[in-house]
Amino acid sequence: MFWRQAEAGTTIGKTGSEDGVILRDELSAVGRLTLERIDGGYAITCSLYGTLFHTAWADSETAADDKFWRMRRALEQAPADAEGQGDWCEWFVNMF
Repeated sequence: MFWRQAEAGTTIGKTGSEDGVILRDELSAVGRLTLERIDGGYAITCSLYGTLFHTAWADSETAADDKFWRMRRALEQAPADAEGQGDWCEWFVNMF
């Protein structure tokens, strides 16, 4: 699956949805992931277009990077059909 910088990278350094500084912002055909540095840690916001919006948290940059990449791989495995997305979304939220 092809991922690219959201908005040609112009969001990097700007304020994100969790009021942090955007460090990484990527999108694909299925969703978007944004990593922000916030007070006291990091936030990773994730959307599966039309289905899910979720925020995960991390205490360190290393943990945030790891979670970002695991969330990205999980998004790539999201079912395309609406019937399977409910169970997948429940799994995703519990996992992250």
